[in-house]
Amino acid sequence: MNSIIKLGLMTLVVTPVVLLADMDRCVSCHGVDFEKHALGVSRVVKDLNETEIKAALDGYKAGKGGAMKELMMAEVNLGVDTDAMAADIYNESRTEGFEEPSDEFIFQKRLNVRSLHKLKESIKKAKKEDMKKVSSQIKVTAFNMYAYDDMLRTKVKFEDFKAKKMTKEDILKTVTEVKKCVDHSFTFEEMSKCEVEFMNLAGHLVKNEGKKMKATGIKNKAPLFTGEGAVDLSKYIEENSSK
Repeated sequence: MNSIIKLGLMTLVVTPVVLLADMDRCVSCHGVDFEKHALGVSRVVKDLNETEIKAALDGYKAGKGGAMKELMMAEVNLGVDTDAMAADIYNESRTEGFEEPSDEFIFQKRLNVRSLHKLKESIKKAKKEDMKKVSSQIKVTAFNMYAYDDMLRTKVKFEDFKAKKMTKEDILKTVTEVKKCVDHSFTFEEMSKCEVEFMNLAGHLVKNEGKKMKATGIKNKAPLFTGEGAVDLSKYIEENSSK
């Protein structure tokens, strides 16, 4: 497991698009509690709500802004999306003093944010024939969460998963809610609660596939989607298949 985590950390270091708000870079200009006019010209971030912070970040991503536009465009474009960045900045501006989270937490949150962001975009674009691939992407994401989060592994019981009919809209709503939850998580405990909800979603889909396999007499076969990134969780399908 240590070698897997080291490999993952190396991937994040060399892939800038996964960065959230890099707080020590932010506070160097905006102040420890975002109480300063950065370089004497910006608005005081502490006076803004989260929606206003996100709007400003979105503006920089779109190439708009004030006197420090060029600098901020470079900073903001390091991030995978402005939702997580705005949540981080807002939380830090309301938390007295500055204490950077552990490397383990930063790694885990960045991985989740990137994965859920990409998953949301895939679901939005997906047609009916794409949903098997989406289901497999969800299982890949769930597997990564389970592999990296020790706390999550104490909270998830595969035998409790049940089949549940879900539409594309249901799946997108759940992923969106989990993404928002992760964006606003600032401790391992908070993030594991979000991950449990995502594991439940993956569990519903696994059990749904299990029912389809059972109904067609398929046993111990490959998963329904066998393309790139497919994960075979058949051992969990076979357990308690009568439930």
